[in-house]
Amino acid sequence: MKFILLSFCLFCVFILLLISFFVAGFGDLKTNGERTIGFDRTHTRAFCSDRICRDFLVTCSGSEVLDLKPISGFVTFSDDWVDLREDENLC
Repeated sequence: MKFILLSFCLFCVFILLLISFFVAGFGDLKTNGERTIGFDRTHTRAFCSDRICRDFLVTCSGSEVLDLKPISGFVTFSDDWVDLREDENLC
């Protein structure tokens, strides 16, 4: 009797493991294995206040900013430095 009960328990564990592998492995079949990327593009941009600037990684989707991450420390430019950038659009 114990052998039958042990065999049944092992069978149940095997079936549960098999189901979990199928769910994990074939979860992307409905999209043909393609993954959706949640952003259109990323680029770097320096944000400045007077002569002090810091570089950021800008993540965009269309014209919407999704994320800003600092990628450098602060940089201080000389007294005669002028920020010549005109484009204020981040995306």
